[in-house]
Parts: sequence; C-alpha cells; structure tokens
Amino acid sequence: MATLDHTLNWDALTDESVRHLQALLRIDTTAQEGPAVQYLCEQLAIEAGIEIRILEPGSGRPNLWARLRGNGKQRPLLLLSHLDVVPVERPYWSVDPFGGEIHDGYIYGRGAVDMKDMTAKQLTLLLHFARQAQATRKELDRDLVLLAVADEECMSEFGMAWIIKHAPELLEAEFALNEGGGYAFQCGSQRVYVCETAQKGSAQVTLRAVGKPGHGAFPHSENAVAHLARAIYRLSAASLPLHVTPTVQRFVDKLALNQPRSKQLLFRQTLHPLSSGMALNMLSEDEITHVLRAVLHNTVSPTLLRGGDTLNVIPSEAFAHLDGRIVPGQTARSFLREIQQRIADPNVEVDVDLNSSGYECPSDTSMFAALEAAIAQHDPGAIVAPYMFPAVSDSRFLAPLGIIPYGFDPMMSEPGCPLPQQLAHNHDERISFANMGFGLRVLHDTILQLSR
Repeated sequence: MATLDHTLNWDALTDESVRHLQALLRIDTTAQEGPAVQYLCEQLAIEAGIEIRILEPGSGRPNLWARLRGNGKQRPLLLLSHLDVVPVERPYWSVDPFGGEIHDGYIYGRGAVDMKDMTAKQLTLLLHFARQAQATRKELDRDLVLLAVADEECMSEFGMAWIIKHAPELLEAEFALNEGGGYAFQCGSQRVYVCETAQKGSAQVTLRAVGKPGHGAFPHSENAVAHLARAIYRLSAASLPLHVTPTVQRFVDKLALNQPRSKQLLFRQTLHPLSSGMALNMLSEDEITHVLRAVLHNTVSPTLLRGGDTLNVIPSEAFAHLDGRIVPGQTARSFLREIQQRIADPNVEVDVDLNSSGYECPSDTSMFAALEAAIAQHDPGAIVAPYMFPAVSDSRFLAPLGIIPYGFDPMMSEPGCPLPQQLAHNHDERISFANMGFGLRVLHDTILQLSR
C-alpha cells in the first residue's frame, strides 16, 4: 500500500494550491471560462511531460484537457472539475466575490467550494507528479488526465455534452474523481465522509391547471389558479413513495455503525415503507434526515409559477414548473404516475421531460478502498460511506461510458463554519487553508495508492 511521503514539503504544496485557487477565483467565469483555461495552460506548460489540449466548441467557452502519461500498467484516472460558476448577488457579500481575498484563514470567492478548489488541488497534484517523474525517472502505473470543463452549472452543452459527442476518445479511463461528495458530518459520535457513488436523475415537470375564466369579483370553484395551488400543496405536503436502492441501503448501514441500538433501529426503519416517515421524523440530525428524505424518494420542488395577466380576471389556465429528481431505476412514466396519483385532479395536466436517469456505481473497488485508506490516515476513526448525490453533475456523462466516477472533494467539518456543501452557491462562499491542505493530502494518497 502506498503511503504519504513525509519528506514532501506539504506547506509549500498547500501554498501552491492556494495560489492557484486565488488566481482562479479572481477570474469571473460566469459563463466565460476562456481566461481560466488560459491560466491553466500557462501553469501546465511550466512542467515537461504534460500534454495539453484546448477543446473549443466554437462558443467562446473552451475546455482544458491535459495528460501526464504513466507506464500504462493500469487504465487512466480522470481528474474532473468545472470552471464555470453561478452568478452572485454582490450586495449580500462582505467581500469582493471575485477578489480571492483571504480573511482569518479562509479564501473567499465565488467557486471556492463549487468547485475551483478541486481544480486548484488537481492542478497542483498533476504538476507535483510531473516534477516527481522528472526527478526520479519513475512513472505512475496509470495516466493522470486533468479535465477542466465549461458550462456545468447550466446544461453542459459547451462542456461535457460537447466532449462526449466530439472527442469521446479523450475520456478513456477506469475511474474519475469529481465533485458531489467528500465532505464530513457528525453522526452521533461517528464522523462520516460521504463518497458519491450514485446520482439521482433530473426532470423538468410542468403542471397545467385548467378552469373557467371570469371576473375576479365573482369567485367560483373552477378557478385554474386554485386547482394549481391545491396540486402544489398535495405534492409538498408529504413525500412521494419510498424507493430503496442498493447505494442508499449501504449508506444507511454505514450510518448505523457505532450507534446506540435505539438509533441503529431508527436508521434501519427509514428503509421500510410503514416506518420510514416516523423514523425520519425521530432522527435528530437535520443534515442526515434532509439527505435521506431526498435519496429515498423521487422529489419535486415548485420553482416557477405563471397564471393570469390582469388582477381582476380569473384566468382559464395556470402553470407551475417544478424541479424533479428521480431515483435510479425509476422512469419518466413511473415518475409521472406518482405525481398524477398524488395530485388526483383531472383539471391538472402533468408533463415530465426527463434530462437524465441517474446511475449507481459499485463501492467495492480499488478507488473506494484508496479513499478509505487515505481518510483513515488523515482523520483516524472517521469512515467513508457510499452516497447518492441528490443533484446532478458532469459525472452523469461518464457512468454510461463504463467509467466509475466518484464524487470526493475532501473537506473536514469546521467548528463555527457552515458545512462546505452549504456554502456552494451561497453568499461569502469560502474554504479554509486547513481544508485545502487536508484535501491535497487525501487526494495525493489516493492517487498514489491507485497508481503504484
């Protein structure tokens, strides 16, 4: 088993990764990744032996691909991240969101945890392994491929979707490391790091309620807006039916480890239709129950509403658009049926437009074992649990190719600071020096164990 090289100057490597993160945070990549790709190219060109390609879809939104060749004994490892970020609401930030400022040991900026920190750590490690190869004349057993893509925060049209269509040969790999997990939370006395091995699918759900028009001064029971409101209430009042997947079964089994018997029983009851709701209500950890509710059910969240155009006119139709997420193994048809049965109103039509179906990957792999070993070394007593990501990431493009993508950006929980995943897309997004160094060490150990 490969272990951490304690002769390395980890302070210097952490400082290097922070420098790269600051540079990336100072580039506003809200739907414009070109300058960030240029920065990565300049840094990668410093070291010999790294092949660099810019993948340009012709939209002005390029992607960066780079490879450090190994000896080929094992299939490549893909280090994946995205460079684009979501917009900011500047009045709500206490610092410049594109300043890369450092305050009290934290680096602030849009993308600090979603996910320029991962880009910076992956860049630092690729450069480090290139320097090691030059110094020792020894190659890793597998190629390391760095892929920093555009457009993930929208629909990936200019990023992974374009690469899959136009350059799929560049994605040949056994494993991939991406976002979607790696953060820690406390479950009783047990510290748990989640590793995304599965992902829910996504769908756009549209409700169209129909009724009778009329004057707003004369209310009646066939109001389309009222039909729509009742439908949304029924979808929001309780969870849709329970769906237990192998990933969630393993996740719950891990959570139950080292817990008191009463709590073990509660966790296991979350997997049974007759007791799941009660058990989730009785579990006290908000973060755990929030996640379990999401991954045990198909979900719909109303996000956009549209009704009449004039205040004193009752409209004949009203619309709601909902963010739908489906458990792997479910289909657009089964999801549609669940929604229709819950609404139970012939005046409301439902349409489901499926974007992705979700996937599950095995956790009994050398990659998962390497992550477990790295966490055991750097956070003794903590465990790694396979986890279903309730949202979507670019990993959804890799699983159908036979690549095993894991979401694991290692971050410790820190007293007095929100959980890292809670800072994503939030005001004053930030990451600590400590977590940059921790993540760098964990990822280094993981890569080394996999590649020697």
